[in-house]
Amino acid sequence: MSDPAADAAAQERLMSGELWDTFCDLLRDAGREILRPGMDDPLDVAEGYRMLTRLLRGALEGSLEWGDPLRPHLICTCHETIKIVAENPDNLYLGSAISGHHGYRLWGTRGEAQWLSFNTFARGGFGGGGPGVGATLHEREMVLDDDGRFELYVTPERQGPNWLRLDPEASSLVIRQTFRHKGSDQAAELHIERLDDDGTPPEPLDAARLEQSLVYAGFYLQGITSIGARWAERNREHPNQFIDVQLDDTRAFADPQIIWHQAYFELEPGEALRIEFEPPDCDYWMIALHNHWMETLDYRYHRCVLNSATATVDPDGSVTCIVSPTDPGVANWLDTAGHLHGVVGVRWVGSDVADLLPRTTVVPSRRP
Repeated sequence: MSDPAADAAAQERLMSGELWDTFCDLLRDAGREILRPGMDDPLDVAEGYRMLTRLLRGALEGSLEWGDPLRPHLICTCHETIKIVAENPDNLYLGSAISGHHGYRLWGTRGEAQWLSFNTFARGGFGGGGPGVGATLHEREMVLDDDGRFELYVTPERQGPNWLRLDPEASSLVIRQTFRHKGSDQAAELHIERLDDDGTPPEPLDAARLEQSLVYAGFYLQGITSIGARWAERNREHPNQFIDVQLDDTRAFADPQIIWHQAYFELEPGEALRIEFEPPDCDYWMIALHNHWMETLDYRYHRCVLNSATATVDPDGSVTCIVSPTDPGVANWLDTAGHLHGVVGVRWVGSDVADLLPRTTVVPSRRP
């Protein structure tokens, strides 16, 4: 229920310009995160400011344009040009605003993803606060027909053979499709509807909803930028080593079947980082490069990601990757796209996966 006094106050802020000034102040504060202590590389700073423009586009799409839980719609705001804290390039991320006071139905086809999961989040979700992942459902727990079609209910009480619990505080739904060959593997065809939707169109945009969306976007930029920077800085204290420095600011928002580790690579000209591991038994694994802000490097033009289907595996089951700005002439080269420092991350995905940390050695950038 709307509060008439609060609505009137928001309208006054709108008409006076205070609403917009507050939004601009939040953007300025987010920009200050880019000039954190130690940020002396122009490439890092340029990529940081570009990241803010990307996050702003995604935040406004998700909160202002498609943020109505009464009219859910699956959108993708994490992709080639909007990257959110070590996103997986092999994933197709879809999300929708939802409300714990309603129920929803999803339906469609399974597609050819190697791995598929559904997560709910409370309050602002990742980067916007909240307790982290709420309910989780994985495709292997679901009932599909012979053509890969399914129907999934997201409701407070169990409904149908495929059910995802909807908690009272739930505010968003996230779907991950993980592909071995993204772009050629067929994506799922998915739809969502609110169960009690009577077709009533939304009311015209008012000051309160505009203010809520803009303020959320401003704080979201600050939150995501700070999370990525703090995470990278913790890794940078142990350069060229895989260690687990995740805290609850990121760990709480991970899908329970995803194990994620990272190392901060820091190279001198002429150096490369050799990474060796024996992949655990899992549904899928990957390794990818990210910049200082934990954005995946531009995989449209550089080979900065490999996975369990695209990497070359040695006869003994081991994998050796070389992180280098120049091609060292090996099968599993990860191109740093001109970066001498950044983050390299690995994921092991599946149920009951035996965890491990890759081994690293700094070597000459020529063929080792």
